[in-house]
Amino acid sequence: MRRTLPALLACLLIAGCGGGSSRIASTTNTSTTTATTTVSPTAQLEQGVRRAIALNAELSNWVLWHNSIPPWAARSTDGPALAALRSASAARRRQHLQMLGVSPHFQVISITLSPSFTRAVAVVQVKGEVRPYRNGKLLGHGIKETERARLQLHRVGTASTFVVWKVEAA
Repeated sequence: MRRTLPALLACLLIAGCGGGSSRIASTTNTSTTTATTTVSPTAQLEQGVRRAIALNAELSNWVLWHNSIPPWAARSTDGPALAALRSASAARRRQHLQMLGVSPHFQVISITLSPSFTRAVAVVQVKGEVRPYRNGKLLGHGIKETERARLQLHRVGTASTFVVWKVEAA
């Protein structure tokens, strides 16, 4: 079971996105009564990081149960993180093992953008339960976890789109 801990951690991490707040500045045009909302470039990038984390959570949960990588995986995950998902899913498939995330919850503790805005690091706290199944039958009881992880993300092009690049225990 120790070999699946990184995969469980990654899956629990990415089961949902919560916490934090976006920085939105509101300005009012004095000539009209219409208010316009502008979002700072940094806040847009942070929102891109949160979107990538949420998509990666969805992917991780899907991979835990199906033990394969879907074609849409590249929307949120690449590099060593995708290789780790692929490796962990292959190991579980060989063992006829499936994992079901039950009530996973994670909170984004912090997001740090690099000075070049091409990379980001997010610290996430995960709380949840994973239930192991073998050949469709529940194995014992669920495994409850409370962990912190550090996600490294890379920016895709010049848009505010990021992909999870690496996941490690914090």
